[in-house]
Amino acid sequence: MDIEVRAITEDELPAYMRTMERAFGETFREEDWQAERRVVELDRSLGAFDGPALVGTAGAFSLVLTVPERALPMAGVTQVAVQPTHRRRGVLTQLMRRQLEDVRDRGELIAGLWASESSIYGRFGYGIASQTAEFEIDRHRTAFARPHQPTGRLWLADKDEARRALPPVYERAVPGQPGMLSRSEAWWDLIFMDLDHWRHGASALFFALHDSGRGVDGYATYRVKKDWSSGPGNGTVKVREVVADTLEVYADLWRFCFDIDLIEKIEAWPRPIDDPLLFLLAEPRRLNAKISDALWIRLVDLPAALAARRYSAPGRVVFEVRDLFCPWNEGRFELEGGPDGAECRPTDEEPDISLDAGALGAAYLGGTRFGALARGGRVEAEAEGLRRADAMFTWDPPPYCPYVF
Repeated sequence: MDIEVRAITEDELPAYMRTMERAFGETFREEDWQAERRVVELDRSLGAFDGPALVGTAGAFSLVLTVPERALPMAGVTQVAVQPTHRRRGVLTQLMRRQLEDVRDRGELIAGLWASESSIYGRFGYGIASQTAEFEIDRHRTAFARPHQPTGRLWLADKDEARRALPPVYERAVPGQPGMLSRSEAWWDLIFMDLDHWRHGASALFFALHDSGRGVDGYATYRVKKDWSSGPGNGTVKVREVVADTLEVYADLWRFCFDIDLIEKIEAWPRPIDDPLLFLLAEPRRLNAKISDALWIRLVDLPAALAARRYSAPGRVVFEVRDLFCPWNEGRFELEGGPDGAECRPTDEEPDISLDAGALGAAYLGGTRFGALARGGRVEAEAEGLRRADAMFTWDPPPYCPYVF
């Protein structure tokens, strides 16, 4: 079977959309694609063609990702689909290979994605670099461990006011949080479109703003889903984002979300795995936390990516990397770095750690320890090499990506 993989044209966009629909078993509406068109990059939207028929897709967004003490351009992999008629014929492998070659040619050091199926992307060199938590708590179990005194003014804003107020708060949070993505105006516009069928029976987004006296210093976005079948008071607050300049503001915003009237429970996803709520609440077990994979990372230019981030402690590690899918990354590399900078270069020295590209991608943002990877059989190393690598790579705070792209 001869499959041609290339970027689509504007005229081929409808076929690209239909291919995704068939692969995911969904029906997208015209307004969905009008919304998506705001951020789609045609030259990064690859189609797999079996003759004239488009049978597979793979897109990428040009994003900027926070890594420890740096911000790097990242290919945000998305829209990956193969029609049911063409599965297990190598179509996805062709798409992934072409995409990573394009990413390399663009000079992007890393690629990242949220996986619809966690069994797919490891074979292409992606590793789970961040995790996310899902919370569900009954309202009457939301007492704080310590008495709470509000630190500022809080109010509900309309969409126009929120559209102006949210981006500065969000962008202040981005540099200090590995895993967060900067948002362009187009991405903010997409979020605020808030189409009715995106809500799954819940309300439009509400926007709670907080001001401690010097301007907006925090916000919460949420929906409310009512259930009147058994009387009033059985609704659910679905918290989408809570971003704040300080812990005090963060606590104020959550106290507000917990105290909304006519509510039985509060749900929140995606949340960081070290969410301060775990320590603010008197009964953190009542959050019923569920942990799952979030952002997967793939190093496309391995030595440049390792040299680009900063490290918690000074140290030196020699890696032996296996990367059959991107063979330019194969070999032994000496990493020497610390809080002030890093260098990474090829070497013939004996390795401290041997691993594949996916395992190194998992550790890249500082949230996955090499020791844990070794216990899971993903890394071969002596204890001293693991200790040095973990001392260097581990970062506080651990990575958190609050937006699925």
